[in-house]
Amino acid sequence: MRRNKIDEKEFSDINITPLTDVVMVLLLIFMIASPFLIVGAFKVKLPKATTAESVNNKSIEVFLDSSNKIYLDNKNITMPELLLQIQLKLKINPEQSVIIKADKEVFHGNFISLLDELKKAGVTKFLIGTSKKEQ
Repeated sequence: MRRNKIDEKEFSDINITPLTDVVMVLLLIFMIASPFLIVGAFKVKLPKATTAESVNNKSIEVFLDSSNKIYLDNKNITMPELLLQIQLKLKINPEQSVIIKADKEVFHGNFISLLDELKKAGVTKFLIGTSKKEQ
């Protein structure tokens, strides 16, 4: 059988329309889903204070959220892991302070327990994180 030139032209062109459609759908899915994929995001509503001051030094920040989860370096961490990490950081710089940023909904007893455990780990300088209250 002999092929004519029309048949050859038909098979030599690649149709990229389906590929473009698939790529556009995938792009749209990633654009919609990406705000929900933020890793390590946690929400801590700090109490407000009119006398709040900003701290410029490199302190260790420990977060305690409303469900009593502890975060260090934007990662959820258990109490024994926190104490180990704090001890390692204090070996490098013993004068380093720790800022405790606890959610305003955290019970006072849970805050004190965290403070007590940090003292046992060797922390001597504490700062309590607050946000600036507008007067």
